[in-house]
Amino acid sequence: MVLNTDEKYKLVRGLGLLAAVSVIIGNVIGTGVFLKARVMTCNVGSPEWVLIAWVAAGFLSLAGALTYAELTAMKPEAGGEYVFLRDAYGRLSSFLFGWMQMFIAKPGSQAAAGMAFAIGLNDFIGGGLLGEAVFLKTSFIEISMIQIVALMMIVIFTTLNAATVAISGQIATFLTGVKLALILFVGLGAFIWATGDFSHFSMI
Repeated sequence: MVLNTDEKYKLVRGLGLLAAVSVIIGNVIGTGVFLKARVMTCNVGSPEWVLIAWVAAGFLSLAGALTYAELTAMKPEAGGEYVFLRDAYGRLSSFLFGWMQMFIAKPGSQAAAGMAFAIGLNDFIGGGLLGEAVFLKTSFIEISMIQIVALMMIVIFTTLNAATVAISGQIATFLTGVKLALILFVGLGAFIWATGDFSHFSMI
């Protein structure tokens, strides 16, 4: 059977409802939720201001999500921001955006995610990844074991994303479930295993 041009380049509808929701949740809850809390606390000085910053950022994210929802309803085509920019400002703007995403934005975000995993793994195993990979050391560059682990994770997940849509959806569902479980564990653990008491509030 010979497919026409429209059918040949049509996106595969291989994600079910659960997988699609998992992909969205995975994008919304990124690695920053596990890494930024400590940095934010050090910068603002109190947990209250950290929570205020998270709430403010949540409203900004909601505004962006509503904007994307409106644009997607107006332009139900594959391409996302590329389509929006192409129709609003022309092909040059959309091409430059796509080029930037391909060579700058996405590689940078993947590098950050890979490093976040490697740093977390290093902390988990007690600093076992610290040190330099001597065989990659030159006079102007030093590649650490943490960077090598980050690179390996990027290669692994790139390979998984290059698999079929159904497999990618299953992986996204599993990883999102793990991420939500970790968040619930941290949140509930603060109450279940709390060691504080109210004795210092007693009347003298």
